[in-house]
Amino acid sequence: MSRTPGATSSPETYKALVALDGRLAKSLGKVLYDIVKLRASQINGCAYCVDMHASDLQRLGTPTRTIYGIAAWEESPFFDETQRVALAFVERLTGGIDAVDDALWDEAGRLLGEERRTDLLVAVGTINTWNMLGVTTHLHPAA
Repeated sequence: MSRTPGATSSPETYKALVALDGRLAKSLGKVLYDIVKLRASQINGCAYCVDMHASDLQRLGTPTRTIYGIAAWEESPFFDETQRVALAFVERLTGGIDAVDDALWDEAGRLLGEERRTDLLVAVGTINTWNMLGVTTHLHPAA
């Protein structure tokens, strides 16, 4: 059964989501935002988004070892403290919402500032929305 993706069936909503993506990339930086999107997509099992964001990170010059390391970021030496706090947010807010404890909240505020911390929360929600679209409509990366 063929399913219509959001861009075709609801172009205004899709356009708003794309605009939100642009704003979040500007706030968080393209590399950090793609790290967030890749990890959420791995957790959600969205092959289309995993392929897209890994490829985007590669195009942005992210070392291959770092891209592979995202799946095991807690054990990987390739991430700075800002990336680690962002990945911790992703882990707690994707695949079943869990509480962001006070220590993580405070650390994110220290590293990102209040506005970027809020944008990180919205970024995790946004990629989860994209993943829902991709998985539900059966989007797959090109072979």
